[in-house]
Amino acid sequence: MKDWFMTDPLRSTLLCVAVPATVIMILQTVMIFIGMAGHSDVDMPDDNGIDGVFGSDSPDAVDVHLGDSGLRIFTVRGIVAFFAVGGWAGLSALSLSGSPAAAIITAFVAGALALLLVAWFFKWAASLNENGTLQMENAVGKVGEVYITIPPEMGGTGKVNVIIQGRLTEAEAMTDSDRPLKYGEPGGVVGMAVGNVLKVRPIQKN
Repeated sequence: MKDWFMTDPLRSTLLCVAVPATVIMILQTVMIFIGMAGHSDVDMPDDNGIDGVFGSDSPDAVDVHLGDSGLRIFTVRGIVAFFAVGGWAGLSALSLSGSPAAAIITAFVAGALALLLVAWFFKWAASLNENGTLQMENAVGKVGEVYITIPPEMGGTGKVNVIIQGRLTEAEAMTDSDRPLKYGEPGGVVGMAVGNVLKVRPIQKN
């Protein structure tokens, strides 16, 4: 293993970055759609519900904005996309050109573009809330995935990703549960808290 790494350290490093990041990105995508559309075997519990099957202690998104654009750049999914896309782009550039400098530049440029693309996608999804055609009340009864931890006992707002009217939507959410809902955990939308803020609770299997 050490000999393999020392033979071509740049290629080995890019491969070690790209493969795990790609696996995580695939799992994140699968979790979104399973967590939002595949929970036909779960109930909306009371405050004593157990953790969801996709519970996670992963950190929340780092809320860093790009100027006044409203883009949230450094999020968990964005960083994963940066390493996955950048890693494979760097490997491709290294194979085609044989130049380490070209590979590193290509990796950073491609990764940065992926980071921005993810930010733009979620900004676009969130903007659907504001166009009058998306009714947040239609989320009631659906299962979303917590994106930013939701404090317990209506103590503040977090965010969930939930499919509303066939659209993946990032929505603000609160919970009256006696425990926080953490990143990656499924939460059942049981009503509206205040304005367009969803009220969610942990879910449990039948």
